[in-house]
Amino acid sequence: MPHTRRPRKPDSKLQQQKRLQVTDADGWTHVTTNQNVRRALRPNQSADGGQSSTPALLPAEAPSQLTLDDLQTQFNGYRERWEGSETWRVMADTLRTRFEESSSIADSDPRATSLKNIVCIGLGSPSGFLRGGWVDRRSVSLYQLAALVGVTELMKKYHPSITAYAQDPVFNQLDRSLLKTLGITVLDHPEGFAKVSDRSFLYCPGAERTHLEQLLGIESEVVNRYLGARESVRVPTFESNEHAFWNMRLYLLKKE
Repeated sequence: MPHTRRPRKPDSKLQQQKRLQVTDADGWTHVTTNQNVRRALRPNQSADGGQSSTPALLPAEAPSQLTLDDLQTQFNGYRERWEGSETWRVMADTLRTRFEESSSIADSDPRATSLKNIVCIGLGSPSGFLRGGWVDRRSVSLYQLAALVGVTELMKKYHPSITAYAQDPVFNQLDRSLLKTLGITVLDHPEGFAKVSDRSFLYCPGAERTHLEQLLGIESEVVNRYLGARESVRVPTFESNEHAFWNMRLYLLKKE
């Protein structure tokens, strides 16, 4: 007689894995199906069903249990590490020297113009995941925000009336609240571009190429004139997170 066929047990590997919540060293909680907490970038689908090479820039998804107090505490930790770095020391010393020189010129020449505002384009989200929850650059954004706050406070010593603005379509409500507590005004696209003038300090830590094209006209005579009239200082590698300020330079008007 043939052997009785018994129902096969489902392969355990095919069973749906249980989701886990893993908290990293910075206090962020990741939802994952294993202990590795790996994320991958999924291409966006275009309106006709195809795949688009340019991801849509939507507000980032913050963890549901994250509060403004939690985010402020995390930011303070990032700021402390940033302000203790050689990268910040070089940046701050360079700006401080230039502002002191400019103040001397302004005292002797009433026609000299001062900085009017600081415009930050492309900061990213300090609180949330990007591109449908598959890209996590919160650490980068928090360090870049720490640099923005440091520069703003330094500049206010020389230009007390200067105003700081930030524009990025990925800002969520939690990001906006954090920036407000730091004295930074959030602008919606394209209001930030309209604030840029020859009296602006432009800070583009994570701007996409399309943003820079709108601001400077990449690969045009505008860029050549801009670079020709300026000297640059490359800031040292930021050891805590190299990607946050990779190959970043400060561009300053050449001294007459």
